[in-house]
Amino acid sequence: MGFLAPSLLPLAALASIPVVIHILSRLRLKRADFPSLLLLTTVKRERFSWLRVKELLLLIFRTLALLALLLALTRPYVRHRLPGLGRANDLVVIVDDSYSMGRESQWQEAIAVTRGLLRSLGPGRRAALLVASQTGLSSSSLLSPPSSLLPLLDSLQPSYSAATLKPALERAIELARPARADVAVVTDLQARAIPSDWRPPADVPVTLVSVVEPNSDNAGVARVYTEDRFPVAGRATRIKADLVNYGPRPATRTAVLTLDGRREEQAVTIKPHASATVTFAAATADSGFHVAAVELRTDSLAADNTRWLAFYQPQRIAVLVVESPTVPATHLADALGADSSSVFSLTRTAATEFGRHDPRRHSAVVVTDAAALGRPDWTRLGFFLQSGGSALVMFKDPPADSLLLAGRIRLRGLSRPSGFVSVASLDTTHPALDILKATDLSAARFFAHARLDATGGRVIARLSDGEPLMIDAENGRLVVWAFTALPEFTDLVYKAAFVPLLHRTLLYLAGGSLGQEHLVGDTIRAPVAGSGPVTVSTPGGRVVMEPEPKASRPEVVFTRTGQPGIYRVDERPYAVNVLAAEGDPAQASTDALRRQGYQVWSSGDNRQSPIANRQSSDLSPVLLWLAALAFAAELLLLAL
Repeated sequence: MGFLAPSLLPLAALASIPVVIHILSRLRLKRADFPSLLLLTTVKRERFSWLRVKELLLLIFRTLALLALLLALTRPYVRHRLPGLGRANDLVVIVDDSYSMGRESQWQEAIAVTRGLLRSLGPGRRAALLVASQTGLSSSSLLSPPSSLLPLLDSLQPSYSAATLKPALERAIELARPARADVAVVTDLQARAIPSDWRPPADVPVTLVSVVEPNSDNAGVARVYTEDRFPVAGRATRIKADLVNYGPRPATRTAVLTLDGRREEQAVTIKPHASATVTFAAATADSGFHVAAVELRTDSLAADNTRWLAFYQPQRIAVLVVESPTVPATHLADALGADSSSVFSLTRTAATEFGRHDPRRHSAVVVTDAAALGRPDWTRLGFFLQSGGSALVMFKDPPADSLLLAGRIRLRGLSRPSGFVSVASLDTTHPALDILKATDLSAARFFAHARLDATGGRVIARLSDGEPLMIDAENGRLVVWAFTALPEFTDLVYKAAFVPLLHRTLLYLAGGSLGQEHLVGDTIRAPVAGSGPVTVSTPGGRVVMEPEPKASRPEVVFTRTGQPGIYRVDERPYAVNVLAAEGDPAQASTDALRRQGYQVWSSGDNRQSPIANRQSSDLSPVLLWLAALAFAAELLLLAL
């Protein structure tokens, strides 16, 4: 039992006023014998006994009526026990700790419900405690006495994770089935968190315990990005932000940009269930690394109110493109942008003129046709790579020398499949491919390709016939494509993915920063120049790590990204943000969940009463009826 207004509880003492008045009136009476009344001693005493009973009943009814009225002011309620849980079986409890549960009152209610579940277990029963963001084996995830789990509840906090409930449910079923235990999930019934492709097994009851907030409005920062998809050297870059209102009412917020120590504020009104884009006036044209953050002021859910962006404003990157008469660099020049506003400064030369150029004056060399280079050209290119240069090499026809770059690339022939092949796998952990998905390249068709030996390199893309499509070698200084940018080889040159693929490949080879947004829980893979210790700065402190040796460049692999913010690996910034979709409080339909096989413990559709959302009964109406009945009984007695 509890009270919504416990501060008014002392007023219940005022119900003793009728009793005090009665006692005081009795104390003032004095007994005195009066001679003329002595004749009344023979009268029957039943009449006097009824008067005393009537006086006592009036006192009781008055006191009861006043006490009921005063207690009704405190809004008392009584909690219900979950039907079927905490009695006959052991229990596995899952606490949804995703950041949509981050409202203070909602999280406290979730902890209180979990504590009640554990305390309600019968004698000799055991329990296990899981959290949605951590489904691995731990001491709390083993069936044990409930008293051993209660101290852990005070240490639990909402995470910044957007974890769904499916992994935790699968782990809970593994624990519950051998012990014939029940499963209870304390959650906000967020639609994206409850798997639609998973059903509770028939032999393990799963109950969803709702702790939904009455006011679940929320607005958040969904995306922060540069106005130019590819920042251009020497041209000012402005920041844009997409803001989303998930609630049913218009939301007026203040968006605050922090960019390299400068601040800018803009007020914005977002329509219900809609988004708005803000373009800030602050801009930066200085080359190098930059960090921006956009904050949304005054909102109910804090986790998605701030979003970070780490980007690189490049200098002009000099690229030497070596083309042949059969493979001109037309498509490459169009994709890289041959005008003065491009980040790439292209120098095109014929393969026969390659010997007249000094590759060291360029950040990268692109060879459109490996067969067009002779042995002296490959020797010069090998020296260029050894001196710190980088190259992108493509294939059209088999070169005369099948052993290129002194063994760095081994050609096993040219494949022309009947029809075409497509991309079967893509290593999106590679810095040049991390913004792409397999679906971005799977639509591209390859009508011919070189068959390459990947020994000594890292295959970052593979075709459906099992052959390597892209190889990273020479410690990240050489990328090999088993095709060339011609429509007769592939229609990738007409796909939207071709431009970002080419841009990021050359930025990677030239040593530029490839900005990527990481989500909480992602792994940061940061290429570094050397093999010595590297300092990693996180929102929670500093860590010193040793780079992992790779077939390409050595890299730092950092996995402890549980908090959003800016992480710096060897002073290079990486942005880690929460998943924007987790901020949407839209709930799954209770009826649909029951049809799916869940037992749902909720208050129905009434979202106005805080009592209803806590699965409790409000006792105020009962007390008001009790006071009315007491007053009616008093009036009836007075009428007798």
